[in-house]
Amino acid sequence: MRERGGRAPTVRRPASNRAGPRTGDPRRKRRSPSHMELKEVIGRRRTIRIFVPYRPVEREKVQKMLEAARRASCAGNVMNVRAIVIWREQADPKVIKAIAPRIGYQQMHTAPVFIFWYSESSVYHGDAWPDSVLRLADARRIGLRVEDTYAEVNDKLRPMFLMAGQQMGVAPLAFMDVGQAVAQATLVAYEEGLGSCLMSSPRLEKVAKMFNLPETAVPICVQALGYPAESWEAGGQTPKPALGEMFFDMEVGKPFASDPKVEDELKAAKLIDEPAPLPWRDAELEFLMRALGLENTLLNEVDP
Repeated sequence: MRERGGRAPTVRRPASNRAGPRTGDPRRKRRSPSHMELKEVIGRRRTIRIFVPYRPVEREKVQKMLEAARRASCAGNVMNVRAIVIWREQADPKVIKAIAPRIGYQQMHTAPVFIFWYSESSVYHGDAWPDSVLRLADARRIGLRVEDTYAEVNDKLRPMFLMAGQQMGVAPLAFMDVGQAVAQATLVAYEEGLGSCLMSSPRLEKVAKMFNLPETAVPICVQALGYPAESWEAGGQTPKPALGEMFFDMEVGKPFASDPKVEDELKAAKLIDEPAPLPWRDAELEFLMRALGLENTLLNEVDP
């Protein structure tokens, strides 16, 4: 990903992506703490489920995540993404229990911070959406001449927005925009040396009442956040379906063909990494479970 006339953007490597013992394979070459290309960040990031429970997350690092989310792409720039940061040490235990999904025992028992992400659908209602488009015109991000753009929006698009606003507030596009924001926050968390795990549950609707969310709020997910107790490899890169099973060329059923040369390039760039499970993963998990006193279960005890 290169800008015209410039160099490919880089992302600084985290100072440390683990605070616990070194349980990874020492033969695997470690990166110098200089710069890391975006592809490598994507390839090295892992969903972390076991955190260092005694190490707090700095407030400034959470702010950096939220700033990254605030700058995500969003249709019409309505910015429907919202979040509530929950600090375990400050939260009522009832809140921690309420946000716990049925599956997610390790992360719920070790993460020091949780972020409750939701979509605020009111930004699509009434004049809010067309007014947001006009602000894009004022910022010179849409249209050629401001007065012409204003006329088009007010005369032709505003009536359509007024009719479709309620529906758009709960449409897939709105939730996609929240997802883009969360994805950017997740990458910044990694750059800051943090790990995270996204969790969701139908119970989030009940949790919304505990936070006094308005009726227009649509809960999306809870993100567990903290310093990884796992090694950065976390057992290897999670296997995914083949490219052609997920993506198509011109029509469904016609797989998008994978070019071996591109695969080799992405392996060299470390976007494609060694697949899980790495041979030492079982020993790592057993060590961490004993060290942190965790039970051998995936399930949380939740209220009906």
